[in-house]
Amino acid sequence: MHTKLIFFDIDGTLLDEKTGTVPDSTIHAIQTAQKNGHLCFINTGRPISTIDSIITDIPFDGYICGCGTYIQYHNQTLFHAQLDDKLKQKVINAIEKYQLDAMLEGSDGVYFSQHLKHPFIQTIQKHYQKLGFHVGDFSHQEIVSFDKLTTWYQPDTQIDAFKQALQNDFHIIQRDVDFLEIVPLPYSKATGIQYLVDHLGYTLKDTISIGDSTNDLPMLTYTHESVAMGNSNPILFDKVSYITTNIDQNGIENALKHFQIIS
Repeated sequence: MHTKLIFFDIDGTLLDEKTGTVPDSTIHAIQTAQKNGHLCFINTGRPISTIDSIITDIPFDGYICGCGTYIQYHNQTLFHAQLDDKLKQKVINAIEKYQLDAMLEGSDGVYFSQHLKHPFIQTIQKHYQKLGFHVGDFSHQEIVSFDKLTTWYQPDTQIDAFKQALQNDFHIIQRDVDFLEIVPLPYSKATGIQYLVDHLGYTLKDTISIGDSTNDLPMLTYTHESVAMGNSNPILFDKVSYITTNIDQNGIENALKHFQIIS
């Protein structure tokens, strides 16, 4: 069979967020796909610095991280788009002016706002510290290294003014009612795919993507075939070629069987 390049989101697609584990059927399906000659890639909003051993142990052929800002193939870094200091300062100034809780995400580590208010980002910070990732904090006095960011906010935050301050330089993805993912233009999960397709000498006809969230839409609408997990944000369902079962109901295995990647 002709080699396919298969791109997997992590959270909610590979990693069951209820149990914090990758289902055994998922691991077996990916390993079988690779034995059958296909290439399997992570395509995530996370930076490479927050990908833990539960994912790296599988192992994958490569990683697109930070929504296309960092690309690795067989442990070699192929591409890394970093923000310049002026743009970093603009971001930090906007976060402080509008008092958002933010996580600045880079290839070497992640940096949190001081005095976090939002309970979800507090949970993430504790989880990352427990996993032993490089976790720091930031202020406007010090420029830390980051490629993209996520922010959480309160009902009284002037969120439209914050978005306006960054809209010329960033793609702002509304992940939840109080949660934004902010990626520098022109990068996305789709640009990462195109980079690897070109680098490895394939075409888009050879691509399949699998995801569950709104930040997966750039890749799901870009690859030749696309899969939404059964547990996806329902916005995805009419944008994909196939809807598989939930993550905990052999969703990945069923998707790869559907496209005859595995039997």
